[in-house]
Amino acid sequence: MRTPQYASLRSLPGGLAARQKIHRILSTGSVVPFAVVEFIEGGGTLERIGGQAQLYDGLPPYMAFSSPSGFLGRQLARAVATDLQLPESLKDWGDDERIAYLFSRGMNLAGNLVYGDLPLQKELDFRGCVPMPAGQKLGHYVDVATELKGTAYGSSAGGEQPKFLGFNEDTGHVIVKFAKRGSRMAELLPLEHLALHILSETGVPSARTAILSSKDYVFLEVQRFDRVGNFGRVGMLSAGSVDDEFFGRRDTWSEFAARCEKAKYISARDAWNIDVMAAFSELIGNGDRHLENISLLVDDEGEYQSVAPAYDILPMDYASIGGGIDPDLNPIKPKVGTIGARPDIWAPAAAAASAFWSTVRDNHLALPATQEMRDLAARNVEVVKAFVAPLVPS
Repeated sequence: MRTPQYASLRSLPGGLAARQKIHRILSTGSVVPFAVVEFIEGGGTLERIGGQAQLYDGLPPYMAFSSPSGFLGRQLARAVATDLQLPESLKDWGDDERIAYLFSRGMNLAGNLVYGDLPLQKELDFRGCVPMPAGQKLGHYVDVATELKGTAYGSSAGGEQPKFLGFNEDTGHVIVKFAKRGSRMAELLPLEHLALHILSETGVPSARTAILSSKDYVFLEVQRFDRVGNFGRVGMLSAGSVDDEFFGRRDTWSEFAARCEKAKYISARDAWNIDVMAAFSELIGNGDRHLENISLLVDDEGEYQSVAPAYDILPMDYASIGGGIDPDLNPIKPKVGTIGARPDIWAPAAAAASAFWSTVRDNHLALPATQEMRDLAARNVEVVKAFVAPLVPS
């Protein structure tokens, strides 16, 4: 017989109750219970799902994934700081502040979980909102970007892209990245659009995107793959969250894919997709390959469904690094890394990368490239060809 264990519930900011419900929105739009969580003294979280209970030292991985982060997270932190009596800087938030946000203001989060009854009511109220008409969305994007520009430029972390969320008649739920015309990032957004399109043609599922522009801004509209129609949702966890729960390695995309395939969390095809994404990234200068930039989708029963479509893949080695500094447009320096000598990976990745750089070289883009970028692309076509020659039998 087990000895009972006891713990005190902890006090949370704003008097938030330490026992809370988590809901899940299914792909049909229906809402069902997911879990009951209790936040205990010392920082732990007790999770109850059905008749099973699990104790986490901190937050469950899915809750850490849902917590504010990056550019959007910093905007949210500033917006709710006064009402929730939280620090204005996201850097000063701990688990208690993340809990307070999720269970009082967390809405329209990535994936399909809704934290608490108040955010659930807000989600249901949101269903009455009218999507933005297609003919009005560019003007709306300009208004939002102009409103955000005070925090978007100068205060953003190096390389991090300003963005906001949208809900449109023609494209549904979207994430919109933006950059000021004439900036390096404004030139890279059409390249991200191109990279995802070419990956999709290679057979790797990729987020659907579109480029829009005004006289002041360039926008990359990314359709959300964790949404189904207006109200349905798909569960989603970053590779980092999955790795933290099961492996604790936080290494490379290919090593993560191999572990997940061995554990039968993903299929061999999904692992191939991740490896091609990694190899293609190597060949287009995308060094920003941390485990938050790939994700797994979760079905309505809570089982891993597949690797999420590719996103955030672009030549980040050339992105602005903060303080108005742009890296030189030097040719890529690809490495085999943990992908290994695998013709089944390097052949499709090289074909995709050659098509990518050739398109940039020939200026067949959604927006014109500078001559400097076109010259770089011409050099990179040759680098790709030379690099893969010994890796792919002729």
